[in-house]
Amino acid sequence: MTSDNTIRLLLIHDVPAEAQRLVSMLHNAGRPNRAQHVASEAALVKLLQEHPWDLLIAAEQSKKLEAVNAIRTINKLQKDVPTLLLTERDGAQPVVEGLKIGARDVVTVDEDQHLLLVIQRELTALEERRQARLHDRRYHATLKRTKELLDSSKDAIAYISDGLIVYANESFAERFGYQERDDIEYQPLIDMLTEGEQPDARDFLRQCAISNNEVEAQEWQFTAKSAGGGPLPIKAEVLSTIYDEERCLQVRIAASSGNTEELEAQLSEVKNRDTATGLYNRQRFVQLLDNAIQSTTGSQRTGGLMYIEIDRFEESVQQVVGVAGTDELHMKFAQLLQSSARRGDILARYGEESYCLLIPETTPDSAEARSRELLQKIADTIFEAGGKTLHITACIGISLMSETSGNADKVLEQASKAHDSAVANSDGKGNGFALYEPDSQQQGDADTYHRARVVQALEAGNLKLLYQPILSLQGSGEKIYEVLVRLVDGKEQLAPIAFLEALGDAGLSTKMDRWIILSAIKAAAAQRAKGDDVSVLLHLTAASLKDTSLPAWLGVAFKAAKVPPKAVTFQMRAEDIGSNLHAARDFAHLVQEMGCRVAVCHFGTGLSPFKALEHVKVDIAKIDASFVREVQDEGEDSEGLVKLVGQLKEIDTRVIVPHIEQASMLPTLWQSGTDYIQGYYVQPPGDEMDFDFSLD
Repeated sequence: MTSDNTIRLLLIHDVPAEAQRLVSMLHNAGRPNRAQHVASEAALVKLLQEHPWDLLIAAEQSKKLEAVNAIRTINKLQKDVPTLLLTERDGAQPVVEGLKIGARDVVTVDEDQHLLLVIQRELTALEERRQARLHDRRYHATLKRTKELLDSSKDAIAYISDGLIVYANESFAERFGYQERDDIEYQPLIDMLTEGEQPDARDFLRQCAISNNEVEAQEWQFTAKSAGGGPLPIKAEVLSTIYDEERCLQVRIAASSGNTEELEAQLSEVKNRDTATGLYNRQRFVQLLDNAIQSTTGSQRTGGLMYIEIDRFEESVQQVVGVAGTDELHMKFAQLLQSSARRGDILARYGEESYCLLIPETTPDSAEARSRELLQKIADTIFEAGGKTLHITACIGISLMSETSGNADKVLEQASKAHDSAVANSDGKGNGFALYEPDSQQQGDADTYHRARVVQALEAGNLKLLYQPILSLQGSGEKIYEVLVRLVDGKEQLAPIAFLEALGDAGLSTKMDRWIILSAIKAAAAQRAKGDDVSVLLHLTAASLKDTSLPAWLGVAFKAAKVPPKAVTFQMRAEDIGSNLHAARDFAHLVQEMGCRVAVCHFGTGLSPFKALEHVKVDIAKIDASFVREVQDEGEDSEGLVKLVGQLKEIDTRVIVPHIEQASMLPTLWQSGTDYIQGYYVQPPGDEMDFDFSLD
């Protein structure tokens, strides 16, 4: 789980102020969270049954709900919620006691840095367990499809474990003259051979089992006994494999008895191909990739590997079209990839939702350009599968290869890491690519590097603004754009605010904020001069909230740009308000007196999100995206989201719901009284303020 994700947190503590301190500490450390205080076992049961949770932090000395009972309840409900205990005692004894009752770790109170590291470790482990469960489901779905293919195969196939036939398809039984496969399953294979060949057969099968060869099948010719007792010449292939999670041998007898070289070549080709797509399979592709790497030895040629994975495959494909439709989708996706391949390229189906494209010779810029073109082609294609139409996207990780690349596993690992970076850089939306670059810098050097890039960008003008429309659901007629900033260095676009806030560089953050404000209100003024009555939503860092000179500067800037203050809304993060309550209150009061509006984003996180609004008056609240993801991406009910919207409406606060990607969300939001929506369903961030609000 990345640090950008909102943590769904349960807290057990008899002292509310200490629970709130923990929430604030997490926010200040850049870990936004949606916390829920739990005071009884009944409340814990209700929460565990209604929503998924990432973490439980409990005070060891809590009396209202003892930690041991909370852990017992989690285990009884079979929920995967790691529990951390906070202790006021010193020494190893509380740690030992906590681990015995099932806590993941025990941390001393006020050891915040220790606690943050433990939290990160547990969240990472939780994400790995969730991924393992996902892969396990996919694995068993694959086994099911494989079993169906084996049962229907014309080839005679059997699996042998410790000499016994643990599986045989109908074709295998028929080849030996039996009516049903039940007649031979769990019988010794040796008993089906003529007596003279049994000793050599035992030695052969034993050697096959010892060699454990999963790549190249061993040819085996023997004389068997038919069901009627007559001799039956057989030519088979034996391969080591896994069946029903046990190591065994696969014996395959081809449906045709032809032994021509042409037939052998065809069989070899089939063995190297994925059955659903016709592309090379993973096993063969790794061999070809190794060959390609070896061919670069002694040359200056650079090749490239593109690791392509369909975004949110289980949700966007499997759950929509089922098993049969999934295979159909893979076939059409493979056809699209083939249509984009060039002379010398090698395509392969690598995994359940992943593909690989091997480019014999390329450059970084060329590989990135091809990735961009391919992603656009995928996004623009409407796929038909299982009687339904699908719109899918993908992410691509690129790894370059040369004589220093080592082996196929290393290149594939690099491409996979680049893919993970592409997913992370897209905020989980997908449709992105990244080129693997070795990380040779220490964190301190990286921080210095990031700061230098921002300083250089400010001086050289290598920053650009993007505008994302915020659409009114209630027909207000407003034309609001959220303003986003990107650092452009010729190859990629980065959001500098994110790592500036992580660096904690107050001086540079305020300088960046002022540049954004001035550039954005000038753009808004130009738009308003054309008769387009737009307004802008501008994010402020925590450093600017504490900058007492900012309000006076804003008054001068508004006059210079000829923009009315009512056309500007300043947005603060909920965690920044909680950590700088007095500064946020004073800033909000001053800019509201000018005529500006004030908004809060990431709203709904923390233990008591409405508490801050008692001190800081905001006009608009943007709900944290985790509420939307629960409904839109994870299939949960919308009760929590609707309730939060209702509570905000009760205190006369307008509501923005972000991260909208599906039209199915709109009826629920409209009925809840949501004022505005924002997200890729409305429009992605763009270079111009050109959205057609008449669609409102």
